[in-house]
Parts: sequence; C-alpha cells; structure tokens
Amino acid sequence: MSDDAPRTVAARIGDDLPRVDVIGLANTRRIMHAERHNDGSRMPMFIPTPSWARLLELHCMGDGDQPRLVPSRVMDGLERALGRIMTEVVRHDAGQDAPLRPVYDVTSDLFGAEGPVEIRMLVDRTTGVACMLAGPPADIAALPLESAP
Repeated sequence: MSDDAPRTVAARIGDDLPRVDVIGLANTRRIMHAERHNDGSRMPMFIPTPSWARLLELHCMGDGDQPRLVPSRVMDGLERALGRIMTEVVRHDAGQDAPLRPVYDVTSDLFGAEGPVEIRMLVDRTTGVACMLAGPPADIAALPLESAP
C-alpha cells in the first residue's frame, strides 16, 4: 500500500466543535479549499488564503537554481500532506475513544520553517458539515472563528 493510499478512520464529532460560517469565510475568500478531490469520505479541508499565498511564494516563486512548481502541484502536495495530518489526528483520537477536539497543534514545516501548524475542527453552522482548517497560528488567529449562538 502506498503512503498516499486513502485511509478511512471513523471519527466522532464532539458537541464542543465551534459552529462557524465556513461557507461565508470561503465565499469571501478568507479561506480556501485545500483539496481538489474529495469523494465525500473525509471532511472538507481548508486553509486561510494568506497561507496559500505563502505556499505559492515558497514553492512557485523566488530566485536561485531551485526547481519551481506550478500551483496545481503545490495543491496536490498540500492535499496529501493535510490528508495525512488529518488521518493521524483522527486515528489518535479514535484510539483514545475520544471525539475530535476543536484545536490541535502539529509540528510541521508545511507552511515554512517557522512551524507549527494549527488545526481547527469546525462545523459549518448552515450545513452542519464538519471541516478541518489548517494553517500557521497567526493566519488562523486572523479569522473570525467564534461560535454561533
């Protein structure tokens, strides 16, 4: 089995996950999908738009002799990396028979050497769909993620 093979791990969604306007954040381009392919077997993944700009800067632009990637390749890598992170988070909590928590801090250089990556588990307040939001803590902190009443 390849490292990128799909893995399904059942997750329990806790009642304490914030209910936020995920669709509104996406429609106003404050966040963006961090995946191109989702067959419905996993929760949707998003990143703050400034985090995407940082990834493009790191991997598509710049000087030097480093080969540069096209944005579609960066998106493919982002989707695989976040899928692996999500699988590990869910696997850990399922192994503890615990529901998903609202916040996780993950050690990763995904968005640059400054790490870490903050993972937020959210529920869209309109659709009730659980989503994952990932990015550098400063990018996450800039978003209005307060729960709806």
